[in-house]
Amino acid sequence: MNSTKTKTIKNSKEKMRIAFINLHGDTNMTAAYIHSLLEKNNFEIKTIHFRRLLFALVPPSKKELINLQRVIDKINPEIILMSVNSMSFWDAVKITEMFKNRKIVWGGIQPLIDPERCLKHVEIIVRGEGDETIIDLLKAIKNKKDIHKIKNVWLKKEGEIIKNDFRPLVKNLDQLPFPDYSEKNKIYILGEKVYSKNPLPHSKYSYNITFSRGCPFSCTYCINHFLNRLFRNKYLRKRSVDSVIKELILAKKRFSHLEHINFWDDVFIGDIKWLEEFVKKYKKYIHLPFFAYGNATLVTRKNIALLKEAGISFFDLGIQSGSEKIRKDIFGRIDSNEQILRADKILHDLNINVGYDIIFSEFETEKEMGEGINFMLKLRKPFKVHRNKLAYYPNFEITKRALKEKKISLKDVASINPNIRTQIITKKEAGKNSLMNYYYFMGYRLIPNFFVKYIFKNKWHIKYPRLLTELGELINRWEHVKYSIKSMFKMLKKGEFRYVQNRLFKKGYT
Repeated sequence: MNSTKTKTIKNSKEKMRIAFINLHGDTNMTAAYIHSLLEKNNFEIKTIHFRRLLFALVPPSKKELINLQRVIDKINPEIILMSVNSMSFWDAVKITEMFKNRKIVWGGIQPLIDPERCLKHVEIIVRGEGDETIIDLLKAIKNKKDIHKIKNVWLKKEGEIIKNDFRPLVKNLDQLPFPDYSEKNKIYILGEKVYSKNPLPHSKYSYNITFSRGCPFSCTYCINHFLNRLFRNKYLRKRSVDSVIKELILAKKRFSHLEHINFWDDVFIGDIKWLEEFVKKYKKYIHLPFFAYGNATLVTRKNIALLKEAGISFFDLGIQSGSEKIRKDIFGRIDSNEQILRADKILHDLNINVGYDIIFSEFETEKEMGEGINFMLKLRKPFKVHRNKLAYYPNFEITKRALKEKKISLKDVASINPNIRTQIITKKEAGKNSLMNYYYFMGYRLIPNFFVKYIFKNKWHIKYPRLLTELGELINRWEHVKYSIKSMFKMLKKGEFRYVQNRLFKKGYT
């Protein structure tokens, strides 16, 4: 017994200690996947979920950073990893400065699209797919071997930047491990407190998953436009149906109270044969309501009927603008107004709950926004509108165009301006362009279209911009209050009394 115990401790000490600081919410798929990947490859990995995604709209507080410092000191990792995007860039910079005496590696979207700026703040970045790269890099560091020729790695050496080529993309996604959403070796810094178990109950009831990487479309505002150009339209790949079902079967066993599945793939309905096989097996083995994204050009009565048969609870279509001109000439989308109306009819005929993503941008004139408002009024109620502002990411073609045409300046580019932390429309943004506020009135059965047409025709956005903004914000707040009340009653019913208490009295992690 004693000799076995001694051997186990010795092997544990031989493992390289890694801390992964997750800046993107406690249910982030990338963090869960990286944790699983490193654990599978015999690294001692601790994932630190740093703050709720909701709190990412403001910089970390002094107390949160002190807690992070204490956690890192206790773990004493040999390497700190972070996945960084444009919205979390300055948080990553701050944390990297805090731990400048430790070896830190950045991966994620920001090092891919803006590597030189990242290397002003960190010594090593991983660009592109990190599955094989991060393992090769960590093993080389552990064994004190040369890291300067590892593909997908860029690094600084003696004032110069070493730029290695991309390695081939992972061909078979089925070979990759499933993400680890368990609480084993996880730490949560939420609401200025540190927890060894997630105090937020949502992950017990809802599961996040993807079965693909990439997208068949190349919308100019999206990372897939960048990826498709960089990898010559070969980035899109998907897992087998059996791999997806196997992951979800394991999720149901691990989370016995699981009630809902979220598929975060860019397009869910692109392959009818895959979809037919999925529906058959999903109904048999999983049989839970789920959320998915789609594109109007791919919507048919057949594939939506299949989704309904499988139990879809909400289907989200990205149309981005009600103006066909903006949609095609600026955003690079191929869906026409006619196709969107046809998709809308099919979804409502089959009683599918539907939402539409809208992106407001500096490219859209008052005339085009008016066209968009009139088009949205043609959609059948009810529907949900997700209102966003165009985020200009560094080195995206649409960003270069906006800068060239002087639609924006550098202060409007995410990661250059540290105050840009979300794409969601705020009251402040809606106040700048009160035309946005008409979208708050759309999709509700209780708000008649003739009222929206009346206030638009009578130019309330010009005559009463402040009133229109306040009315829009009132509807927005009511949406949040209604959702919060509904959510808290659900949690009470599930026995999550402490969580509800903290929300009601604004204690701890809320």
